[in-house]
Amino acid sequence: MSGISTILVVDDDSDSLRLLTDILTAEGYRVRPADSGQLALASAKAAAPELIMLDIRMPGMDGFEVCRRLQADEKTRRIPIIFLSAAGQLQDRVLGLSLGAADFISKPYERPELLARVRTHMELGRLRAHLEHQVAAQTAELRLANEQLSLELEERLRAEQELRESEARFRSLADRAPVGIWLTTLDNEVTFYNRRALAFLGRKAAERSGLSWAEFVHPEDMDAVKAKYQAAVSARRSFRIECRVRRWNGKYRWVLNTGIPRMIDGVCTGYITTSTDITDLKRRQEELLMHQKLESLGVLAGGVAHDFNNLLGSILAESDLAMSDLPEDTPGRDGVERIAAIAQRASEIVNLLMTYAGDRDLAIEGVDLSKVTSEVLFLMRPPLSETAVIELNLVKDLPLVQANKAQIRQVVMNLLTNAAEALKGRGGKITVSTGLVHIGKAAAAKRKLNLPVGEYCFLSVSDTGCGMSPQTKDKVFDPFYSTKFVGRGLGLAAVQGILRSHRGAISVVSEPERGSTFEVLLPRSGKRERHRRESMPEHDTPLVSTASGGSGTRGWH
Repeated sequence: MSGISTILVVDDDSDSLRLLTDILTAEGYRVRPADSGQLALASAKAAAPELIMLDIRMPGMDGFEVCRRLQADEKTRRIPIIFLSAAGQLQDRVLGLSLGAADFISKPYERPELLARVRTHMELGRLRAHLEHQVAAQTAELRLANEQLSLELEERLRAEQELRESEARFRSLADRAPVGIWLTTLDNEVTFYNRRALAFLGRKAAERSGLSWAEFVHPEDMDAVKAKYQAAVSARRSFRIECRVRRWNGKYRWVLNTGIPRMIDGVCTGYITTSTDITDLKRRQEELLMHQKLESLGVLAGGVAHDFNNLLGSILAESDLAMSDLPEDTPGRDGVERIAAIAQRASEIVNLLMTYAGDRDLAIEGVDLSKVTSEVLFLMRPPLSETAVIELNLVKDLPLVQANKAQIRQVVMNLLTNAAEALKGRGGKITVSTGLVHIGKAAAAKRKLNLPVGEYCFLSVSDTGCGMSPQTKDKVFDPFYSTKFVGRGLGLAAVQGILRSHRGAISVVSEPERGSTFEVLLPRSGKRERHRRESMPEHDTPLVSTASGGSGTRGWH
């Protein structure tokens, strides 16, 4: 019957055994009697009872030995045992409890006490069994959870290892990339710079984090850069931003920043951005645009000059004929002479246009730049000396340049006139220098000179006048652009046209209130070979430095 507790009663006294059996059976327990220790062990092994009531004093195998064997067997060691004893000796109780007994009942039995103790130990047994079942179940659950946790931990460790390896591969690839690479969070915090970006900024690898890209952007570009960047971040889209970025040496370079969203599990966590130095590319584009502009202006100027030259030639011819037919005292002769004078002045402007366009066939000869400069200065020095101190550094026996001497004189005259006007009558110094210089690729590119590598004779004209702003300096060689007054805007444009037709160039260094330096470069003709001094290394100084005699040789590489 299910639900009825079984009690194994062991006693060699048949009367005592029968009494216990009757009492327990009357209470609803199933009782299995045994009159010896051997029979009790066999019965317990065959079917474990919920409780064993064991007499101590039995022949053959006493109760203590039975208890030892029951406790030694894994199947029976958890069955609670109540010893039955006629003598209430303390040493028996101590021994029994030490062997694993749950309780002692003394003979003769008191029915209420007996049943109370039985019910207590049966309940304790059931509670213990229930607890053991729960412990086993929870242990199994904990074991399963632990195994699952171990699997998840192993998976996480493997994922973290893969992530570290992936990040290490990314950093290795990024550090070998030929462009700057940097990572940002959505909060605009930079978490990584590759080596090229750090080298560009002049920082060390230990400083990868904590650097803000904004601190390197040119102040004039900052607002536009932030606006474009924030718009891209808000829309989670890519961006392309051009701006000036400060290098480790304090100089700014044009950089193209291209960023794409960094997606992890479909969520944007920041941006991966590449930065490419496009300064040289922009300079080449500007040079190309300038070259195209000069070509277009040259063609336009040549066409206009040619047509106007024909018209002015007819006007001068007709005015000459008219004056030859009119007596000197004729009232209309003055008007014809004024027409001729105006036409002559107009022809000078046409000549400047033709010079700018290079549309003139002129005699070319070997020209000493120092001598031509001295000749022009001889004529212009008296008026110039009234407002300026003239300092000369002209190299003797300078190698010749193949040029038209008249046009070179015009170049020198225009530059001196420009220097004098820059002083604005306030006095100052004009420095005129000549010499020989070697132009290298780096120097030509840096100073925007479209010249092949080689040796060039230079003419430098410096003044301590008002100088020019960057905007004015960019337009100073444009035809008819002038900061003076109408009609004087072809001087420097004509100079540039003359030099371009001679395969030379002109450059300018100027700052407001710090004066200007114009330098003319003309390729040496190869005559008058001389010993050259060792070329000086390129450095970040003004384009022109004053020559001090000797061979006047410098080196730009």
